[in-house]
Amino acid sequence: MSRKLVGIQRKLVTIIQKWNDPHGISIQQLMQSMDINENGSIQICIQPSRPHCACCLFDLESLRDRILEIKGVPSAQITVTGIPDADRWTRALSFDHEGG
Repeated sequence: MSRKLVGIQRKLVTIIQKWNDPHGISIQQLMQSMDINENGSIQICIQPSRPHCACCLFDLESLRDRILEIKGVPSAQITVTGIPDADRWTRALSFDHEGG
């Protein structure tokens, strides 16, 4: 693993360890998987604690934005699973607010 990827991984782990959802649940407990590819792109699969809670969706958006602040991370994708309309949540989190 390159030094760049090790640095990204360390910063990502720090963010994940400190992040709680709006209901006080550690994001680590909600994560199903996490992957960092060779170019630094990050993919996280997560099951929100409250399937119909808008604040959970906004919180995941904030988490994604915080991950994108890590130097060397060109993209961060959060995939929502295990809840009704998970595909709609994933699409909402995939929306690029700057480019549409």
